[in-house]
Amino acid sequence: MLIGHDNHMNLTSEIRIVAADHPTFDRHIAQFLAELRAERRFFGPSASTNPKPFPSLIAGLEGRGGFRVAAIECDRILGLARVDGAGELLIAVSENRRGIGIGTMLGRAATERAADLHYGRIVLRSTRRSRAARRVGEQLGCLVVEHARGRTDLFIPVGRQAQSA
Repeated sequence: MLIGHDNHMNLTSEIRIVAADHPTFDRHIAQFLAELRAERRFFGPSASTNPKPFPSLIAGLEGRGGFRVAAIECDRILGLARVDGAGELLIAVSENRRGIGIGTMLGRAATERAADLHYGRIVLRSTRRSRAARRVGEQLGCLVVEHARGRTDLFIPVGRQAQSA
């Protein structure tokens, strides 16, 4: 799956979405996660437009089990998605590449792979404030379930359930 050339962002090459389960990706994934950890955290009104991935999201992406897909450009990971064995979807995109659709492409690729692996549904857990997670979920046809303390679950059907939705 490819994200084509985007004139708005002046991308110089194509972004590929690939399976990232093979050990040859480990070094690249570790570098990507280190970049996420090093991001500056914003507070106040700018926090919603400059979200930094929570440590729990980074730890979840680092975990084993389930499967991972990555957005790659010029041999560099720009975004990573992991679906764990229980069907929880975790997505993060490099700070300078957010907002151009990479998260949605990763979510779509993860949903397609989950269908191939016979998952019935996947869930993207977030907070009410995460507009990025909400956009990804909406693009993938999610069912939104609001919980106490601002938590939100975005249930994304896969396989036959997704086709009938």
